Amino acid sequence: MLKQIICFVSFLCWGLIWPLTGFAADSFNILLYHHVSSTAPRSTSLSAQEFEEHLEYLKQNNYTVIDLAQALDAVQQGAALPDKAIVITFDDAWRDIYFQGFPLLKQYNYPFTVFVNTDPVDQNQRHTMTWDMLRELKQHGGTLANHTRDHDYLVRKPNYGKAWLTAALTNIDYAQQRLTEELGPVPKWLAYPFGEYNNRLKLALKDKGYIAFGQQSGGVAQFSDFQALPRFPAAGAYSQLKSLKTKLASQPFPANYTAFKNPVIRLDQAERGQPLLEVELTQAQKLGVRQQLSCFITGDRHAPRWPTKMKFTVQAKKVLNIGRNRYNCTAPIWGQKNYYWLSHQWLIYGGEAPPKQ
Repeated sequence: MLKQIICFVSFLCWGLIWPLTGFAADSFNILLYHHVSSTAPRSTSLSAQEFEEHLEYLKQNNYTVIDLAQALDAVQQGAALPDKAIVITFDDAWRDIYFQGFPLLKQYNYPFTVFVNTDPVDQNQRHTMTWDMLRELKQHGGTLANHTRDHDYLVRKPNYGKAWLTAALTNIDYAQQRLTEELGPVPKWLAYPFGEYNNRLKLALKDKGYIAFGQQSGGVAQFSDFQALPRFPAAGAYSQLKSLKTKLASQPFPANYTAFKNPVIRLDQAERGQPLLEVELTQAQKLGVRQQLSCFITGDRHAPRWPTKMKFTVQAKKVLNIGRNRYNCTAPIWGQKNYYWLSHQWLIYGGEAPPKQ
């Protein structure tokens, strides 16, 4: 009886937040933006007109844009989410977000999150928002969170010893302190610069209570790795609604993401540049789903191997290029028109100095 009462009260609380929405979902998808500008580098940008087209599509197709904190709480607690739940995030706190993205978000009354690297704000760099601008965002549905102090590469370093880990965590904690000093309480979240991390850093962040986000694509569910949560890039080549529609409607492939291998491949330590991804399923899938699973690496289709019904593997056919690479795997969901989506980012690193940004 007590369990039934708790479930009923939980249902009422969620209903007060989203009174007109069905509660059938156990996952949500996150969109990742950087610039809202027609003059910034196209690879990380979309125009204000394109951004408005995205927001209008969400509205017209009955997506529910929800606050990231509420979405995370729901999946971690096993509570139902509104059907077609979407979260909007930005990295880097660019000033064009304030001038071109923020007015549209207010117009649509959509919550959003901006991950801030704090040094450019402290230095009053002209392309970055000011602390007053960030405070205004917070007053109008925006959540501000950690993107390190200086947006430096966290894992493109000679070695991963104690000094490296201390420096990386000090960088992150300093940004968290500055955000708190200027904005008041902020969530303990981190967006990895460039989406790059290794397993040692990921586990250290877990010990310190951080939830962390990458730049690989996919959705978020209770079985996700909460120190390497995926987000769908939605700018540049990924801003076209034709392809974005499929991603918005996708669901995360039910798998044990915390068991994924270390995403950094060190060529200077004789590691092969053809990493093997091993995926353990958390839910059995019908033969038709397994047969239609396809993985894409650098634009080429790769057929996965199924050593058991609950495990598949995929490996690049050729050595990957230095830098970031992704394995993207999709399969139709049985009985639906939508797709499962799974992605893993690899950093192929030769120990050389990182390029200047």
